[in-house]
Amino acid sequence: MTAIRLSGRDGRHSLINDVYEPLQNKHNKKPCWVARSVAPRYLFHSGKSRWVISKRLDDGTKCWAYVADDKMDDPSKCHGPWQCCDDDGQWRPDPKVSAVQVPATNDKFVQLRMSLEQEMVTYGLIEPDDLKALWKRLDYNGNNIVSLAEIDKMVVELVAGGIWPAWLNSKPALMRAYKKTILKDGDGDDWVEKKEFHALLLNIFWFAKLWQIYQILDSGADRRIDVGEFQSGMSSLGLSLSPDEAKQEFRTIDTNGGGQVLFVEFCAYVRGRVNPDAHAEFDADIVSGEQCGRNIRAKHGHAATRDLVVMRKTNATFDELEKKIKGYMRENSKLKEMWSSMDFNGNNIVSLAEIDKWVVEQYPLLNHKPALMRAYKRTIKEGNGDDWVQKKEFKALLGALFYFNKVFWLFNESSEDGDRRLTYSEFKKCLAIAGAQMSDTEARREFQTIDRNGGGIILFDEFCHYFTMKSCPEAFQGMVV
Repeated sequence: MTAIRLSGRDGRHSLINDVYEPLQNKHNKKPCWVARSVAPRYLFHSGKSRWVISKRLDDGTKCWAYVADDKMDDPSKCHGPWQCCDDDGQWRPDPKVSAVQVPATNDKFVQLRMSLEQEMVTYGLIEPDDLKALWKRLDYNGNNIVSLAEIDKMVVELVAGGIWPAWLNSKPALMRAYKKTILKDGDGDDWVEKKEFHALLLNIFWFAKLWQIYQILDSGADRRIDVGEFQSGMSSLGLSLSPDEAKQEFRTIDTNGGGQVLFVEFCAYVRGRVNPDAHAEFDADIVSGEQCGRNIRAKHGHAATRDLVVMRKTNATFDELEKKIKGYMRENSKLKEMWSSMDFNGNNIVSLAEIDKWVVEQYPLLNHKPALMRAYKRTIKEGNGDDWVQKKEFKALLGALFYFNKVFWLFNESSEDGDRRLTYSEFKKCLAIAGAQMSDTEARREFQTIDRNGGGIILFDEFCHYFTMKSCPEAFQGMVV
């Protein structure tokens, strides 16, 4: 079978413009196709007299566009015109819409996208009844919207129960899936609605797959890939590149010329391979890994990033909260009170979802998802290694939550090129903003202490550990339980 390119639609439902790759299984005894773009868009026969484009394989009653089948087994051979729904809700012929055959691709990443459909069938994520049952489990309070915390809780539980494979429980992938769903596939708010659920599931599978590949490329396990890792990793995937070809390809990903590629930048690169005809803002949240907030706001307005930064951040606001938190560290009764408000069901362990809910409600200054993820990961890594934060680990979590947030803010204020890696001059600026009084000799000594490999650069995680230990060593003293 060949692929089919739909093009020509402007205005409402222009999302139908895409290349549709053939699926292995038939629908209504006819061939069917799915969009290369990682979104639920299918081209199939209704079982009656139409070829339709819709967000799920069904009877085509609800669709974005259709064309009379003319008794043809290929929509590209139908005479048309295609019928589309306009802004006023009326169906009208659109003579600009065309469907033509194009060769199906053998690109590794397009094939990866195609494999998602069969996997989602395997895990019961395609049929409407299965989706309804899973949504009901996710939206347990029945308000028809779910938060990032609720989504994470669902993923953790499904993996823990053996219903989903372990590779789906990936926090970096979950963040990308959530962002893509609310910003591109959804309506731009902070919630995933029922109508966006299928898109969310597809995105979770897609970005988890990409995270697996990224980890293969990232042989140094530092969440960054250089050109050497890129070349050898692509070869292991069956995509052999000469040194010159690898360097040229790498430069297309490394848009800031820093010599390293983050996961979000890799995602943007793969998007370009899968659907090169899409506009650059196709995935506003992954156009640039380190400038994603600016890109999101430029495309969708400030409301799109309110889960990342929900209030003005200054030295004064952090200093005020830091004073309180250091006071709490010395009052075990206060810590127990705070723990009880987080551990509302009293089982003496809390999940990432419960932590996120508590931060959003109690400490909006700390409502920054990347910092939350890192603080959570550090706490469980230093604990017993499971996915839960225990009561005795609460002080370490509280310290990490505050200082990782503050360090994120300091990095954004101090890093001159926005790459979240500090040179010595940026390090001195960071210390000055934090209010630390150090001579040049002292600052140089501290910098060399952090920069253990002598590379002249401090990474975010290195500085986080240093800053937390310097600012609040009591956070690493056990909580009396």
